[in-house]
Amino acid sequence: MKILIKDIQLIDNKTWKIFGISERKITSIQAYFNDSREYVHPEQKINIPFEQDTDTFTATISVADIAKYSMADQETDWKFKVNTDYPYTNLCTDGPITNKPFQSDSSLFRYQFEFPLGILTLISKPLEVSTHLENFSMDEQSVSGEISIKPSLTDKLFKARLLLKRRPTAQFYLFHEQQQVFNLGAVMNNRITFSIPLQDISSQFLVDDSNVLDAIIEIVPVDMEKGIPTYLSIGSEVKPAVSQNRKVGAPLLATLHAYVTGSNRLSFLFKKNRQGIATLTQLSDAGEEFKFQLKPESDIKFSQSQIVAKRRDKKDKLFEYNIEQTWPIKKGLNKYSASISKKDFLAGPVNKADTTWDFYLRSEDLPDLPIMVPDMVDLSPLEYFDIANDQFKAKITKNGLRNLSCYTIKTPTNSEKVTKIAIMGTDFSYSAFNSRPFFNPDYEEFFECSIIQSHSSIISMMTEPATDIDLTNYPDIVEQRRPIIAEDLKKEFFANLEASNPDYFLMDLYPDVVRPVMWLNDKTAITLSYVVEQSQLLNDLPYEKIVDHVDNEAFFHEWTKYADQFISKLTEIIPPNRVILNSGGFTTSYYAKNRAILEYKGKMEIERNNYFWNRLNNYFMSRIPEATVIDFSKKPYIGDFNHPFGQSPSHFESTYYKDFLKELIYITQK
Repeated sequence: MKILIKDIQLIDNKTWKIFGISERKITSIQAYFNDSREYVHPEQKINIPFEQDTDTFTATISVADIAKYSMADQETDWKFKVNTDYPYTNLCTDGPITNKPFQSDSSLFRYQFEFPLGILTLISKPLEVSTHLENFSMDEQSVSGEISIKPSLTDKLFKARLLLKRRPTAQFYLFHEQQQVFNLGAVMNNRITFSIPLQDISSQFLVDDSNVLDAIIEIVPVDMEKGIPTYLSIGSEVKPAVSQNRKVGAPLLATLHAYVTGSNRLSFLFKKNRQGIATLTQLSDAGEEFKFQLKPESDIKFSQSQIVAKRRDKKDKLFEYNIEQTWPIKKGLNKYSASISKKDFLAGPVNKADTTWDFYLRSEDLPDLPIMVPDMVDLSPLEYFDIANDQFKAKITKNGLRNLSCYTIKTPTNSEKVTKIAIMGTDFSYSAFNSRPFFNPDYEEFFECSIIQSHSSIISMMTEPATDIDLTNYPDIVEQRRPIIAEDLKKEFFANLEASNPDYFLMDLYPDVVRPVMWLNDKTAITLSYVVEQSQLLNDLPYEKIVDHVDNEAFFHEWTKYADQFISKLTEIIPPNRVILNSGGFTTSYYAKNRAILEYKGKMEIERNNYFWNRLNNYFMSRIPEATVIDFSKKPYIGDFNHPFGQSPSHFESTYYKDFLKELIYITQK
């Protein structure tokens, strides 16, 4: 069946007339294209009016219809099919047909008929429109500016819209989620102005604590709804005026920061500004319940208030809240109070192991406000307590942002298959007992960690307790890291070890390999751990001497005396054949973000530390030869950019921790 095109004519810049021949009756003609971005979309189709007279036909293609349905951000290749049965027949030509490119004054598309393989194809190509920020300002009420447009457009035939689009995460600059549209009016003299009230910016953008909003200008013909989007670029002369911050008050309680991206485009950081508005003044454990007292720190009015606990669920490198529980708040004269029964706390099927819940104050007509924990409220005495019919344990604490949180763990099982293991060491050893996917989500099926003594030197453990050091005076010590110092000061390791009655004892010598020891007097030494080093405590401690690794030989000589004492006391509690030494060792290379293998800087220093680590391991095993050694030094484990606790020569790829657990299972169950 022959259906051929013989001529194409543009009529009044509104329609194309297609003249052709057909040997059979045509039942329909449709213009169609496939959008194949990300996946192949169903055909976009337009019915084309036509008339047929014996063996000739004339079809009429509307310029407006083609413009309406063409893709605005890339070229659209329209083809034409006849009949309704599949397979259809494309309109074709058996020879060249003359036609000229066409663009009307009111259109953003340039059109051209082409004939690849003889198939009639209408190319709809959007103009290369660009927008440039000519001036910019922000004040307490609005963000304003003036924009120029290229190429030249006919006055009053086009309108402009400002689109604010939120990225899912900052690094996903090609993808967006929430969007808000601001109409800017008609384009005149190739320029448009805008003034957006800050209060009009949507609260839907405030998904995470910090959100990136890209500014996109869409140019649209006045008689259409779809236009061409373009990023708003910024010239060097305007850049100094862009970087500004403005607070956005109630009900958003946020900060808007305008900035220039690396591609010289206008974007905004839209941050929640809610810290310190609701403050915890007291939290007490009354046995069967917790009692909270809260105080508003501003003139914002609260009504019908509740305490809300929200569960963190992982979202790429961030998190989101999908599960929550609420409790009513009683309003007093100038404070708010609430009581939460431990029996009802986080009840029901809402818990997960190793999960953080964040507490918020919820009030009518306000966003949820994090509850800040000031320095004078000490949560460290609070212990884990049973929840969810004893399936989980929970502990209320202060998170890294100084807000009230709760951490939940799965209640350890006491089946015969579970081995109780005590640990003294660092990430090299105890990270294998972490239920994150990167480590070992199922470790609790095999092991119960009876105690963990973290980042303590053998020398420190064999000296007398350090007294008169009040860690609550040092708010620069993060709550989760405070036990590292507290346990090192108390010197209760052997008492805790004996009370925990472990089946095995696992240790590594990392603190002795790289950390100094600070002698406060002739009887008491403490480990100068990274936690001490990063606190004002380092400068406040009176001390007599520091034994460090500038002279490893001197350190080794002193260390061996205390290692002998340590092993003697250890083997009074743990049989020597139940001691497991993780030989450890630093890595000199790592997987970069793009998975290329790179070397760490300071390779010689890393290798020197490994050499000294070998010396300590060798001495330790010479004094306790019955112990078992886990030695992965000959296996090709390296570091990883994606390690949850950061990239360093001490943090390995995921396989290390999984294989380490397998080795422990083999040792303890053989």
